Amino acid sequence: MNDYEFRRLRQRAIERDMTDVCRDLGIELSTRGRWRVCRCPNLEHEDRHPSCRVNVNTNRFRCFSCDAHGNNIDLVLMARRCSYNEAVRFITGENVELKNVQDAPPDTTPAMANLLDIQWLHELVSPRDYYQCLSPWAKDFLSKRRIDPNIINTKGIVSIDRPVATQRTKRKSSKGHLYTPTFPAPSLLFPYRDENDIIINLQARLDKPDVNQQRFHFPPGCHTSLWNPHDALKLPDGSDLWLCEGVSDAMALMTSGRPALAIASATSLTQEASDFIAQQSTRLRLHIYPDNDAPGQRLYQQLLGISSSIRRHCIPDGIKDFGEAWAKGVIESRSPA
Repeated sequence: MNDYEFRRLRQRAIERDMTDVCRDLGIELSTRGRWRVCRCPNLEHEDRHPSCRVNVNTNRFRCFSCDAHGNNIDLVLMARRCSYNEAVRFITGENVELKNVQDAPPDTTPAMANLLDIQWLHELVSPRDYYQCLSPWAKDFLSKRRIDPNIINTKGIVSIDRPVATQRTKRKSSKGHLYTPTFPAPSLLFPYRDENDIIINLQARLDKPDVNQQRFHFPPGCHTSLWNPHDALKLPDGSDLWLCEGVSDAMALMTSGRPALAIASATSLTQEASDFIAQQSTRLRLHIYPDNDAPGQRLYQQLLGISSSIRRHCIPDGIKDFGEAWAKGVIESRSPA
């Protein structure tokens, strides 16, 4: 099994309903409420009075006595004292031999310190009912932008209220110093998935940055990519596809009934992304609402160089981008073709 197959299998293990995993482990849960009560799975904790809780919304457990906590894989590791690979196999039922993968989580080894910790990024966006798990400020932000909650759930977007490490090991700076990179908070976390719909990156959108603080953050060591290529590939030949700058605009376009493909920012159009857009232009009708600023206009000119047939639509003067135009109701929904 190669790395892609293992990542896909691991994601399936993390996202499986934890109540089913508990049943397979013989862990008895209470039957009602968001928090299901059970005895702690930690074999070193003699939990005579059930002190562990399973949250059916976030699909995670926590013992309020010994502080054992985690996802499905952590639960099985603790309850069965097995290897990491054996835990993944137990949860998924897959009997395929995992090759070229360490029994310990591969991303925690010192040699991987300066590489993207994909497994950890999966951990950060593992809740099941994403919209319900968002913080009040995040729901308010998305509601004011008129974003469909179903899109939040489908795309697995979460919020964080405190800074969160982007990886589990310390990273080495260019000067050789060790440090822990973090996503700032409060932020929305946008999962970036590849053409096979597997998480490959996360982007944080800081809610209220300071004057000298950036709004958008990727983990160090990552390569920015397109957002939503999997959905673009599923469109039938001859369909319309809307290009835009940033995930927020893409969600607004999708809410309005316009299938969207987002470029991370106006300055991050990579050769790989250009090749993908060029390929789609041979079978889809491309559209764009360029942002009403200099970077947005430059991005539009770059995209014209990739596909001269891209159709430009104008945003009213005084409005920055499609997301703002959609939030203010000055652009109407598009009926399905």
